[in-house]
Amino acid sequence: MKLLLGTVLLAALLAEGHSLSCHKCDSRRGSCALNTTTECNTTFHQTCRTISVNEVIGPTRTNFLVSGCGSCFGLVTFNSGFFSTYLHTTCCNSNLCNDAVEPEIDNSTLNGLECHACFTLTEEGCSKLRKKVKCRGQQNHCFHTSGNLRWTDPSTYVMKGCVSDFVCRYPNSGLGLLAIDPNNAFYCCKDNMCNLESRNFTRSTTPSPKTTPNVGPTHLNASIGTALLLVLLNLVL
Repeated sequence: MKLLLGTVLLAALLAEGHSLSCHKCDSRRGSCALNTTTECNTTFHQTCRTISVNEVIGPTRTNFLVSGCGSCFGLVTFNSGFFSTYLHTTCCNSNLCNDAVEPEIDNSTLNGLECHACFTLTEEGCSKLRKKVKCRGQQNHCFHTSGNLRWTDPSTYVMKGCVSDFVCRYPNSGLGLLAIDPNNAFYCCKDNMCNLESRNFTRSTTPSPKTTPNVGPTHLNASIGTALLLVLLNLVL
């Protein structure tokens, strides 16, 4: 009996200490050539993961890949006209199974839904700059949100556009991956151009100054890129 108990305990200890080997890379800092690996503590991470990111900010498009240890979250994709993002994770549970070396390309197929779109600092700015966008792929809802940005230059924001179901169900998690904090003005809807009004909007959460600040692509490029990269790197550690 003692021998059996000792064998069981030893097996449990060995299982607890077992680690999973995963490819680790960040293609913004070089290529993902499968030459770097990391050992995952399976107490915290049961899978290897690859995160594909496609960002469009004004005229600038950026595609990159981040791989390592971690768990999966749903597809985060939205299009607000000036700023759009596709962020997708794939996970697997065998050694070195996350061997992608190029980021996925987001689905560009139009799905028939159209939404009001803007990405500005204020409701006033959104009203002036609002446009219509055509939704693509799994962007199956229109949405509106306002709140706070946790970027290199924190500020408030107002955003409308097309969005995927995961963000509608988990706005804090979905937008939080991009260092965007939604407040109670967040909502999703499924009819064409259904996201015109701002529901439950309060001036205390997104103040409206006398003049509309100018949000340019250079400023946003640095802010979004830095914030998103830091979030993703923390996710895979």
